[in-house]
Amino acid sequence: VHLVPVEDVLFLKAELKYVTVRTREREFLIEDSLNQVEQESRGRFVRVHRNCLVAASLIRGAERLPAAAGDEESGQEGGQWAVRLEGYPEPIPVSRRQWSVVKAMVKR
Repeated sequence: VHLVPVEDVLFLKAELKYVTVRTREREFLIEDSLNQVEQESRGRFVRVHRNCLVAASLIRGAERLPAAAGDEESGQEGGQWAVRLEGYPEPIPVSRRQWSVVKAMVKR
């Protein structure tokens, strides 16, 4: 058992039946669901995708990812939106459903 301070968490991601907690240093597996974490966090985390919560205070911007092959045929203009987090080099994809919430946070 390893206690991870909530302020060290960059994001949480659900994959199959596990939830991965990502910090700057490493990843941990937890038994809680994303819904449980979201309810208990009191706004500390924001849902960017059905399988991902990110630390709201670490969002530093948003960007469009390059369009994937076949997006033009499906009517998708450009690529998917993603957020950039302080302390994490990779963009984290944002679902279309969650984009309006995330966009409002980025404009603050």
